[in-house]
Amino acid sequence: MLSNYFTLQFDVNGKPFKGFCMKIQDDFHETYAVILEGYHSFCVWMDEKAEKWRSSKSIGIEAEAIDQIIDILHNPANNKNISA
Repeated sequence: MLSNYFTLQFDVNGKPFKGFCMKIQDDFHETYAVILEGYHSFCVWMDEKAEKWRSSKSIGIEAEAIDQIIDILHNPANNKNISA
């Protein structure tokens, strides 16, 4: 899907987000650590049983930003906002 590390930059409702994601070793899920400027780090992962992306609880970030990150992870070829 993606390399183990990549930077990301995107806007949600005019608010810029900048940081990076890193794939982490997980025997059960496809999991990424997400580090964004101004926010605590958090994880997103693909729950294979539910066929749904999930994120850490209480991450304190706009839901639209999480949706954007998951979209980037799910469709990296369609996104111009990432660089490996």
